[in-house]
Amino acid sequence: MTVIHLKGCGRTNLGAKGKGMTRWTIVGCDGFFLVRRCAYGLTACLLSSCSTPSINLATNEPIKVDITMRVDVHQYQETGSPKVATGGAAASASPSPQAAANGTTREERRQNRQADIQVFKNSRLIGETKDGLLEVLTTTEGDYGDYVRRTVERENSDRMEEMKQLAEKEKRPLAEIQSQQAALWVNRSFKGEWIEERKPDGTYGWVQKAG
Repeated sequence: MTVIHLKGCGRTNLGAKGKGMTRWTIVGCDGFFLVRRCAYGLTACLLSSCSTPSINLATNEPIKVDITMRVDVHQYQETGSPKVATGGAAASASPSPQAAANGTTREERRQNRQADIQVFKNSRLIGETKDGLLEVLTTTEGDYGDYVRRTVERENSDRMEEMKQLAEKEKRPLAEIQSQQAALWVNRSFKGEWIEERKPDGTYGWVQKAG
């Protein structure tokens, strides 16, 4: 219990006795004002001691965010392409509207037609041969079928030109280069696409690539 004595002309006791209690002894008529001033002082002390701590949110270094993104951009010409024929093994999605033969270099021409070739593969119309070339396995009538055959012929022409240059550069037989390129194309193929595979008896046949 805390006892506070305030001296003056008279004496009055306020408060209750007991553990943890404060006993006020007020002396004289000025005691009330003294008590009130003391109460204000105690309140100010308590508030100053219980102030909210400041939190520093600043960092020593700027926050870094690493974002890895892959963006594939395909450029298409405004020349339109044949429509997909209905029925049979026709593609469920039509080829992109672009002329596959356009392009100033072989690499550009091949890149321009890759989207169409993948559509043909997804439709199971063409497959990868053992010689590193494409082959039309399902013939589709009409303009769409002509477009498929024309695209495959142009792709095979560019592939063969590339393989011949590679054989000449590395001084290796063309057949060896073709087998090597065929293995690369088969490895890149997706599950279910047609590939020409060697059988146990040494012959080749068409199978759909397993997972």
